[in-house]
Amino acid sequence: MISKTSFLAGFQCPKLLWKRIIDREAFPPVDEGKQAIFDQGHAIGELAKQLYPGGIEVGAGVVHRKTVVEEAAKLLERRLPLYEPAFAFEDGYARIDILVPDRTEAWRIVEVKSGTKVKDENLLDVAFQLYVCRGAGLEITRCSIIHVNNAYERQGEIDPAGLLIEEDVTEAVTGLLLDIAGRLAELSSVVALPVCPEVPIGLHCSKPYSCELKADCWSFLPKYPVTDLYNDKKGKRWEFLEAGTHGLADVPEPRRLNYKQQVQIKAAVSGEPHVAELALARWFKTIRWPLAFFDIETASSAIPFYDGTRPYQQVPFQFSLHVQHRPRGEVVHHEFLASGGEDPRPAFLEKLKDSLPKKGFIIVFNSSFERTCMLNCARHFPEHAWAEEILERMHDLLVPFRQFWYHHPDQHGSASIKLVYPAVVGSSYSHLAIQDGQTAARAYAKAEFGGATPEEREHIRRDLLAYCELDTRAMVELLDAIRVLASRV
Repeated sequence: MISKTSFLAGFQCPKLLWKRIIDREAFPPVDEGKQAIFDQGHAIGELAKQLYPGGIEVGAGVVHRKTVVEEAAKLLERRLPLYEPAFAFEDGYARIDILVPDRTEAWRIVEVKSGTKVKDENLLDVAFQLYVCRGAGLEITRCSIIHVNNAYERQGEIDPAGLLIEEDVTEAVTGLLLDIAGRLAELSSVVALPVCPEVPIGLHCSKPYSCELKADCWSFLPKYPVTDLYNDKKGKRWEFLEAGTHGLADVPEPRRLNYKQQVQIKAAVSGEPHVAELALARWFKTIRWPLAFFDIETASSAIPFYDGTRPYQQVPFQFSLHVQHRPRGEVVHHEFLASGGEDPRPAFLEKLKDSLPKKGFIIVFNSSFERTCMLNCARHFPEHAWAEEILERMHDLLVPFRQFWYHHPDQHGSASIKLVYPAVVGSSYSHLAIQDGQTAARAYAKAEFGGATPEEREHIRRDLLAYCELDTRAMVELLDAIRVLASRV
């Protein structure tokens, strides 16, 4: 039988569906990032149940689908909210987040999502559930989706009625209902195939969800593939692939592409970086010391951690700051990492105010992120108005790389510091336990709110400090590398 998760997978890619049902061993283990998403969805689901209290949990811990379906059928006569009941019809199997009694014999389907709005794929999900439930003999009067209210601001204990919004989607999902039967039959025929269907790679590999099989399906591509093509709004990469061109170095008539794409292809062909020394020199001349190389780490959650914060709001809990008072001079490091589970922003701001030089540039990498964080802090804490004033001093080290004044083929069309740093300097983050911001945010949440032991917490804090410190030290080294290149002019 095809579950609603498998149905959505098949809608995205027939190969993904076949692998899900026939060849589960092809899938990599669930990583920490995906598990965190699952855990967050579960937490939102538990809060949603409070909007329909007094219900019955159906099939908790039960693996066999038939058993859950039979249990749900017996519980319908109780006329209470049912949590996670399951129903089957033809080849479809659906578990409903919350099934709510409505009128004498009817029911309402309530789907729970941890996002902040209703998406097209959510409607398709509910339409599949509606099809299965009606086919199983249930009278369904309405369908709704509960999602997170991103305007909710926490004050004290979480209020489920404030955090969550229930949106009626009956009309939208009813409009999709006619297509479900035909699509389910198509997917059932895919599952019946003796071998996995071949599906060309494309946009569907990442939309609406990033596919777990992407690395395997894309493994035929060369080191510098056409899929790396920068800012490809016209979809040229897919045209190249369809024509049999897999590598950037083999792209015909690159002069038809824009300047940055031409630079990228030239670097892929030569295997050497493209360097616009004059542009780098002009940019470097604008730098004014003293310099403060600045990086922030933030955490966010569907369920806000702190009073005065909203769902998914990026709350700064850590910074690293390398200060250099003159060109090629000594670099002094300052850092902050919150502790204790309280709102970290007041202590973050106080420490930063004491550590920043009173003048000179504040060097950041991708300034929009730091600017947004500091602006939000200044507006929430009016006594720290200086946090907005320093925005004028921010200078973005991303610019030379985003403008392709320097571009190494190993950047793969990206200007992320995680790719720029090893390409330019030859060092990397590979030796660190934490190597990216999302992992840092999860680690912090585990240390402060996730029940980590004292030993685990100490390890996490050491790893966080090492990661954030490298982010700003990398900026110091990157600027020095630009200085050397600029000096050639």
